Amino acid sequence: MQVGDSIYLDYQASTPIDERVLQTIYAASSTLFANPHAADHALGWRAADAIESAAKKVANLFELQGDDVIFTSCASEANAMVVRTAEAMALRSSRTDILIGAADHSSIQKEAERGSLSLRHIPLDERGAPDPYQLKAIINDATALVSVIGVNNENGAIADLETISNICESSNVPLHVDLAQAPVALDVDLLELNIAFATISAHKLYGPKGVGALLAAPGMYQHIEPVIFGAGQQNGLRGGTLPTELIIGFGEACQIVMDTGTEERITIAKIRNHFVKTLEEKQIAHLVGTLENRHPGNALMQFPGQDASDLLARLQPQIAASTQSACASGSIEPSHVLRAMGYDRQFASECIRFSFGRFSNHAQANKAISSLIAALSKQA
Repeated sequence: MQVGDSIYLDYQASTPIDERVLQTIYAASSTLFANPHAADHALGWRAADAIESAAKKVANLFELQGDDVIFTSCASEANAMVVRTAEAMALRSSRTDILIGAADHSSIQKEAERGSLSLRHIPLDERGAPDPYQLKAIINDATALVSVIGVNNENGAIADLETISNICESSNVPLHVDLAQAPVALDVDLLELNIAFATISAHKLYGPKGVGALLAAPGMYQHIEPVIFGAGQQNGLRGGTLPTELIIGFGEACQIVMDTGTEERITIAKIRNHFVKTLEEKQIAHLVGTLENRHPGNALMQFPGQDASDLLARLQPQIAASTQSACASGSIEPSHVLRAMGYDRQFASECIRFSFGRFSNHAQANKAISSLIAALSKQA
């Protein structure tokens, strides 16, 4: 995707809204503007019915039912609900610990740090994903919850969810998975994997910003603890008037991923692979990790001897990419993901995350490569 002079290569920070999603949002804003919690007239009923239909689309993407979906403002809010839920469950079971992947998103890390449970980190494997064997070594009777990121937002590593789930099940510990990056990378069946809770975000799958969801497996819904009580909407689990238009857009975005996701991943991976191969052949940069079991659009690249922030500044406005997670943008500290992978501050300061998506093409990738070559040549 190119916007003006900028080639957009930051899809893991946020995806552009798909035009088909925009159309559903526009249509809903004209006809479904009534408060969906207004129970005394037909317009309120219609808005509520539209939300129910959208919830089914969101749930279907993960092999769940519409009743298993709790809409939130974002995945970070859903992550906060998971931590509060783990704390409440721990009180009833006398468990004391929460295990979180060492490179997981800062939203759940910070919630756990502020909470009442003792936080322990699951070390990473060589790809930068939570290591199941390390998890097996540290999980015990004190563990109240295991939380891992399904697809890492910086290094693109896809977690071995099947093995992790089996370890949690054998230890009778509920598993939460942050799936914000997952829908565009792989299919996930929450029931088959026995995942108790999952969090997702609309703006990571070509939907609108401002809406996410907490997904609960059958039997786990009753354990959820609200963060916002409000007037008791969504069965008292998340207060606040539901944003009908955003939720309808969310549902449409999920439906599109269901319909075209498999083919789209193959196309995106080919563009990403071409970009990586070309940079490596020209000895400009090196991929951090391997292409196996990786987000199809992720290219976390190290530019030896280059300060990544300075390089990105020289590339403006030609390329939109990131030195680390957008949530950590502006931080003077190196990426916690790269540090958790064992890299030092110098290495981390030389890395840029490029991420490709639905509206990327080979011409844009080639133009980005040319811009990188030009920026590096000017410095030399």
